[in-house]
Amino acid sequence: MFPVNRDFVETPDGIEIFVHCNPIHSDILIPIKTELYDWRTEFPAECFPIDVPYATHMAFGWGDRGFYIETPTWSDMKVSTACNAILWPSETVMHVSLCVQPSVGHDTKSVKISDEQYVKLVKYIRDSFESDSASKPKPIPGVSYGASDAFFAGSRSYHLFQTCNCWTGNALEAAGVKTGWFTPLPKTMWFYFP
Repeated sequence: MFPVNRDFVETPDGIEIFVHCNPIHSDILIPIKTELYDWRTEFPAECFPIDVPYATHMAFGWGDRGFYIETPTWSDMKVSTACNAILWPSETVMHVSLCVQPSVGHDTKSVKISDEQYVKLVKYIRDSFESDSASKPKPIPGVSYGASDAFFAGSRSYHLFQTCNCWTGNALEAAGVKTGWFTPLPKTMWFYFP
């Protein structure tokens, strides 16, 4: 795998962002509020089944609408849903979860980026949502995995060469972080983390 942003240098006192991976999917976790951006302006408490006032971060994931919404657990997985997601361009959603301060471990890595890089990351994430008439993310009512997450209409199409993990890698690339030029599998975007 060839890297992009080869000249990336971590910003020691920068904004810490996290990438969490499970066996098939990855999310980007960023602070709910910094001096540069407050995500609560986009996602007020009423966007979620319950408010989580102690949440410090939001996790963002992008993916195939059918797979994401119809497969909340592995036991719900259907071969037809997976094949449809991989073989044909399909509609997408953004999954947003409220969470507390992440910790680095086997499934989660972090990197610190500059203010300028963070602004680029925010733009990439924000552009991944389909907007409503008020230019806000368009919610998908009544769909969530639990009390602290929600789904929104996504932009772009999902297909074999644009997977949820590619989205994560592309987000890091847009922010100027050194990552692989193609990251179709989970954890592939970590290869060049400091």
